[in-house]
Amino acid sequence: MMIATTCLVVTLIILNHGQSSNSHFATFRQATDTFKSDAPRLSVGEMKDPMEFDEGSGIMETMLNVEECLGNGRPRFTISLPNPSGCYSFQTTGFNLGGYPNYSGSRSQYFCSYSIQFGATVSGTMTVKEKDFQFQGPNSDGRCDDFLLISGVNDEQQEDDNSDSDDRDPRKNSLSYCGTITEDKIRAFSNDQLSIEFGADNTENGNGAEIVICID
Repeated sequence: MMIATTCLVVTLIILNHGQSSNSHFATFRQATDTFKSDAPRLSVGEMKDPMEFDEGSGIMETMLNVEECLGNGRPRFTISLPNPSGCYSFQTTGFNLGGYPNYSGSRSQYFCSYSIQFGATVSGTMTVKEKDFQFQGPNSDGRCDDFLLISGVNDEQQEDDNSDSDDRDPRKNSLSYCGTITEDKIRAFSNDQLSIEFGADNTENGNGAEIVICID
């Protein structure tokens, strides 16, 4: 009886181990999503280990670790990518986790600035993803109290029609969006850095934005 009982226990352990392995394999993306939200933050400029597969584009993306920005004192952060290659995903603070904060003060707005530095001039594309993009919509004057601003890119679209009714920034090589956008916004760039800024007033907030940077 002792031998039979021992065999039964070993068999159950083997079966449970097999089920666990299959479950882990099937939910790899869920596992990386959990890692992103629960793992301790790294220092600014480091990259997280998980590689994410963008099902829409079929491209592997490295998640950039973007330091949580509380917006106090107009903070500016630097993310260094020496000798970059491939695609990198940048997400604003709180993206798909409750959204970006609002500034609680009365005299200034929530503001964050990131400089992504490549170490040398590189060429590639920058894509603001339409999926889950959300900032507070424009006010009655058509201005953005909450906004996403990107500088250092070619402000012409990568399509035959270069018009972009969602772009609210008239400056050359700059883009600004708020509210929602109607499609992925793809822009080429050839630069040694890109600038990403976002801000909000102290009223309603939104989900924020995901930006994918691909180096040729």
